Amino acid sequence: MMSVSSMDPIMRAIVTISVLVFFAKVLGGVFSSFKLPSIIGELLAGIILGPSMLGTAIVIFGEPLVVLNEFVEAFAEIGAIMILFSAGLEMGATSLRRAGIWAFIVASGGALLPFIGGYYFYSWLGYPEGSALMTGAIMVATSLAITVRVMEDFGALGTDESILLLNAAVVDDVIGVSILAVVSSALSAPQGRLDLMSALRTTSIFFITWFLMLIVGVYVIPRFIERALLIKAEGAVEAAAIGSAFIMSAIAAGLGLSPIIGSYAAGLSVAESKALVRVKDFIKHLNQVFSPLFFTFVGARMDVTLFSENVMLGLLILTGIAFATKFLGSALTSLPKLRNWIKAVRVGVGMVPRGELGLVIASLGLSRGLISQTIYIQAVGMVILTSFITPIILSRLYRETT
Repeated sequence: MMSVSSMDPIMRAIVTISVLVFFAKVLGGVFSSFKLPSIIGELLAGIILGPSMLGTAIVIFGEPLVVLNEFVEAFAEIGAIMILFSAGLEMGATSLRRAGIWAFIVASGGALLPFIGGYYFYSWLGYPEGSALMTGAIMVATSLAITVRVMEDFGALGTDESILLLNAAVVDDVIGVSILAVVSSALSAPQGRLDLMSALRTTSIFFITWFLMLIVGVYVIPRFIERALLIKAEGAVEAAAIGSAFIMSAIAAGLGLSPIIGSYAAGLSVAESKALVRVKDFIKHLNQVFSPLFFTFVGARMDVTLFSENVMLGLLILTGIAFATKFLGSALTSLPKLRNWIKAVRVGVGMVPRGELGLVIASLGLSRGLISQTIYIQAVGMVILTSFITPIILSRLYRETT
């Protein structure tokens, strides 16, 4: 029988990844059967199996069942890169250009208020400026998986509000990634405080980098992918696409930005190639492993021993702020376009759920030591609660007005 110290760290990581992915798929399937996003089940699987709960309570051959070492974290980082690459594939640079001015207006309103709300709430609580800024960034991005499912159930995907909502969500992701780039300047600032010149420099670098990446995406990467089509070697196109994601991630990291900014730009770029369908199918299969691994990792990093009445109260207040600011910012800006308050309310509610990007930013903030475990717990809890609340309210809105 092996002792705790004798098992190779790589083998410990393999066991951990196997356990997390398996139970993520099980609980994700359970939630999907109830027409709720599988991401909630994956997060809960991580929380339950995390080191602060069953992960260390269950010991096999003298080893904890779940150990979050550097190898597990590396695979989770790959998962984050794949998630943002996939998001870019779904959108594409062309979709961004076609979104229209109203999509930008609605997305901006729906991003600005939550960012301000999260920032001032944690500033008021006395947290460092960097922590407050990171929390504001977590509050920004919308996850439309739940909203789209509800609209499908009611046959509302072709309506005016759904078209505006989907286009606004496209821009919303870009704004969320942009805000992350600005806030990332606080990661290297001393004692978690934001240096104004550092922020301006990082913002400038981000927009220059973003512009250059999109140019590369439009004129270089699609041609590179299409040349790979001519090779006729099995997997050549898929390897070229994945290679572009990791190269872009490395470039972004080399410029002091988050790697996920690069992978998102790579996804936008590959989406313009003729091999899009083939690449999306390949990434879909990869994400069956990497996506649940990332979200269970996010859940497993929560230290549930820190739960208290104050933490729960903060979670509920944060969820209330997340709901109110996203709803008001999106509904009020969409009303002049839709000229129908019921449709505007639907847009406001439909933009409320937070999801993948917020969790990626939260995980990044915790890894860099910019946010505490308390903020992390509240951020993950906010994602879960907004995902539960939205389909209930949105379904009622469609039942009572159709």
